[in-house]
Amino acid sequence: MAPSGNFSNYACLGSEDSSNHPDLERIGESILPKLKGSPLAAITLGRMLKAIPEVSRWNSILESELWAWKQKETDILPALRLSYIYLPFYLKPCFAFCALYPKDYKFEKAKLAEIWVAEGFVEPQGGVPIQDVGCQYFEDLVAQSFFQEVNGGYVIHDLLHDMAQMVSKHDCFILRNKSDFDKVPQNVRHLYVLPSSDFDESNLPSLCKYTKLRTLICKKSLGRNACIVMGRWCTELLHMRVMSYAFTDMLPDNIGNWKNLRYLEISRPCYLKKIPSTFCWLYNMQIFYAKKCQMEMPGDFGKLISLQKFESNGLTLDSANKGGNGVRSIKNLNQIRGYLVINNLGALSKDQAAEAELKNKEYLDRLTLNMHMPRVLGYPLSHTIQNREVLEVLQPPISLKFLVLENYGGSSLPSWFQPQNLPSLESLTFVRCDGLNSINLNEILAFLSLTDLTIEWCKNISSLEDASRK
Repeated sequence: MAPSGNFSNYACLGSEDSSNHPDLERIGESILPKLKGSPLAAITLGRMLKAIPEVSRWNSILESELWAWKQKETDILPALRLSYIYLPFYLKPCFAFCALYPKDYKFEKAKLAEIWVAEGFVEPQGGVPIQDVGCQYFEDLVAQSFFQEVNGGYVIHDLLHDMAQMVSKHDCFILRNKSDFDKVPQNVRHLYVLPSSDFDESNLPSLCKYTKLRTLICKKSLGRNACIVMGRWCTELLHMRVMSYAFTDMLPDNIGNWKNLRYLEISRPCYLKKIPSTFCWLYNMQIFYAKKCQMEMPGDFGKLISLQKFESNGLTLDSANKGGNGVRSIKNLNQIRGYLVINNLGALSKDQAAEAELKNKEYLDRLTLNMHMPRVLGYPLSHTIQNREVLEVLQPPISLKFLVLENYGGSSLPSWFQPQNLPSLESLTFVRCDGLNSINLNEILAFLSLTDLTIEWCKNISSLEDASRK
């Protein structure tokens, strides 16, 4: 379609709407030559004008001084700049922020909306979840052609990206190579570090001088000194709201300094062998993505009162922590993925165990329930009745594929242990379940997806009952 056709269609020239305002037709025809024959300019400006069918607004665009900028024959920047200027005020910072990302970056709507929320760009709207408001902002920008859908994601046209960089040149910067360290604006707020071989992690502590930083997306590996580098950042960069980095096996003890942090992401596989207790001082954190990481959860994890979304590839929890209330910290963490290990469940009452709400963790596929009771609590190693009651309220999600039951003192399995409740179960393991005297294989074989049954150190199991299917 010719640019004139694009512009006419998107601006609704010749439609019933514009016929009610004949002046719009005249103004639109006068704007058209200024687009220099560009389809992108025609679509972007046309859609923007459609959203504001007012003669005064169209006239102000036609008479804008931006058209007088000296430009090459194919330079469409004035048209795109006008499209940005006349965006609703609440969309401007959202789009300008996208200059932080490299050209051709593929955006995910929900994830970018979460970052906009963390940055404070999204205004609450009554009872609508703020993440949904952020997604609507994104849809509004799509509707005005600031994003283009490509293969399930969204991209920004190169010329629109240039325009975004122009309007945010003091706020956003991309570090591509070592020479860029001398070009970072002194008051930069949002910084993206690409994984370049031109510099190493020893250069990264120098970012501490940019004390107004609110966003740091670091795709460059922090190397063996990751904890040291992050420790420096946590000391100096106290206004951080969004932090995303590639890999670490340890978080610094002073991470609690990031009181303003709303969004934290670890993008590559790792095992966090130490999460310091100060991590639980991040009271404002809303999103924690560690999708490819395994970790041991600190006992005070439940203090992260603003946390709305948490994703990891595996989590180990000591339920006896904090007087048996450690399990409460995962009550609302329904985005846990991969595996979950809960130790010392024998220390809990039935009511405490129920707060785990395991049934709601629909992305979980591996679960270990260790019913051990620590000797330090002054109780015997197992309470048969209590064990059975506790296990009864720990029903796994229907998606579970691997279940391990350890140190169970009950003589029978819970009522939820039925094929209809665990239709995807592939592997079942019993370890030191001394209360069980026998296992009915007919019941086990009713789990049609089950391919593996393991029984270890269950000293009182004296028989495996009839294994034929009925």
